[in-house]
Amino acid sequence: MSHILAIGIATLDIVNTVDHYPAEDEELRASDQRVVPGGNAANSAWVLSQLGHRVDLAAVLAREPDGERLAGLLSARGIGLEHCATREGRTPCSYITVNARNGSRTIVHYRDLPELDAAHLAGVPVERMDWVHLEGRDGAITGAMLRTLRERLVDQPVSLEVEKERPGVDRLFGLPDVILFSRPFARGRGFESAEAFLRDMGGRCRKTILVCTWGEAGAWARDGAGRLHHAPAVSPPRVVDTLGAGDTFNAGLIHGLASGRTVPEALDFAVRLAGRKVGQAGLDGLGGAS
Repeated sequence: MSHILAIGIATLDIVNTVDHYPAEDEELRASDQRVVPGGNAANSAWVLSQLGHRVDLAAVLAREPDGERLAGLLSARGIGLEHCATREGRTPCSYITVNARNGSRTIVHYRDLPELDAAHLAGVPVERMDWVHLEGRDGAITGAMLRTLRERLVDQPVSLEVEKERPGVDRLFGLPDVILFSRPFARGRGFESAEAFLRDMGGRCRKTILVCTWGEAGAWARDGAGRLHHAPAVSPPRVVDTLGAGDTFNAGLIHGLASGRTVPEALDFAVRLAGRKVGQAGLDGLGGAS
């Protein structure tokens, strides 16, 4: 399996399951609570670790008790932390309400901890990695990271997740080998289908593998030769928890490509893995997929 570096943020997720979404000013008892590591890159790293890869995380951890707790939770899930930075401040926390009726998740996120900067990569042996995956966050910082990686890597693939509209994000599109877009991002650009969005993006990133998820309709990919591929959604018997489904999809796609699968094969694997995830609570137990 591959040695993968995931670059992004790590949070402490406090997940409450309730039997219905509360109305404003309602008092409601949770039927279940779990405290787990979160953040897009950390979640994808967790799934990739279960799929048999050696995974390191590059993120900022706070020097305080919650930061130590978060580090312990990540380490227990097989994620290497030697390339993380530590800073003074409070650990980023996500307070998440999962509606047991439909599996929806509502997130209130708090953070004031500085994010990882590009200079930190100088001390990370990226040349030893087989794959590097980044969250698309601040455009200037992420761009500097991508350019640093391009200078130091030989032929290792670099993937970028673009979940939200952020300043300077367009300047990133020519740098990765694989870009994973979300439906909200595509819709925010005025597109009502993944196919139309990928065709438009393909004119700007001709050799890049472009992927766009579209919820219940599945996911589409445009390979480096310009061909479009579709994998229909795989729905579980019951939707239990959609939290982390996108991060699971991303991990599944990276796993497929890093394992030598074709773009349509990797896309199909990612969709099936995400379908398994929404049929269960949390991200544990996703290993052993084929």
